[in-house]
Amino acid sequence: MMEINESTAKWKVRLFALASVLIVAVLSTASVGAFDEFGSATIVGVGGAYAGARDDAATIWLNPALAVFSPSFVAGSLATRNLYQLAALQERTGSVAVRIGGKAAVGGGFSQVGQSGLYTESHAVMVASAKLLSRWALGLGVHYDRVEFGDGTMAFAGSTLDLGVASRPIHEIIACAAVRGIRIDRLYDANDPPAAVEISAAWQGPEITLAGIWSKVSGERSRFGLGQSLQLARGLPLGVGLTFLSGLRFDPIRYTLGARILARGGSFDYAYQSHPDLGGTHVLGVTFQFGAR
Repeated sequence: MMEINESTAKWKVRLFALASVLIVAVLSTASVGAFDEFGSATIVGVGGAYAGARDDAATIWLNPALAVFSPSFVAGSLATRNLYQLAALQERTGSVAVRIGGKAAVGGGFSQVGQSGLYTESHAVMVASAKLLSRWALGLGVHYDRVEFGDGTMAFAGSTLDLGVASRPIHEIIACAAVRGIRIDRLYDANDPPAAVEISAAWQGPEITLAGIWSKVSGERSRFGLGQSLQLARGLPLGVGLTFLSGLRFDPIRYTLGARILARGGSFDYAYQSHPDLGGTHVLGVTFQFGAR
């Protein structure tokens, strides 16, 4: 009888958390604003609070120090989305991160936005990170960005640097900070992309993960975000599990909803990101992990 009561209590907690997040998300649809997150479906799904998605290789785009805290020796991520459901703004992103000896990690990724012959943005990243003692890590990321139009006109090409730090003081908590977009070289005369400072942290429980992010882009106001992932079920037929994702982004306010179907060795991911004027964006992705510890 006690086991039945405990099981019932757990489901009540899950349903309460799910209902609370849905209510907040629905209320936010009346707000206006626009903010696009870069990365995987999981990162988009938790409102960009990427500390809550440390098992996703796409975090290398946002903080190079997180790769060394990955629970897998090899992690990969593929994602695709049409921004605002426009075919001309299709984004395709691939990322991979590899831990080396438990105290270091390297990773790389490639992303392209746009449509060939019309407008394209190409992005590449390479990162390296290493642990300091047992609870801290430093990371370095180098980005190459290129923008051109269909007639071969080059709009921008250049490289930037990311510096990141991450800490895991206890098993359930991870916190990280990064300075992104430090200019290294500009190959064409154009305005530099703005640099950004970000802080993200997450608490990971056995079934619920809560995460937040603060970001400041040069010349713009600070932005805040909140996200969560809630494990609705595990051990379903074929050994799969189901996780619900949601997030809120403030200044401006937007909401995201998503889900992950987890299986041994990876997951299938989906996220929806709102936009009050241009329509929403659907993000599809897959992840894979090898050598999970």
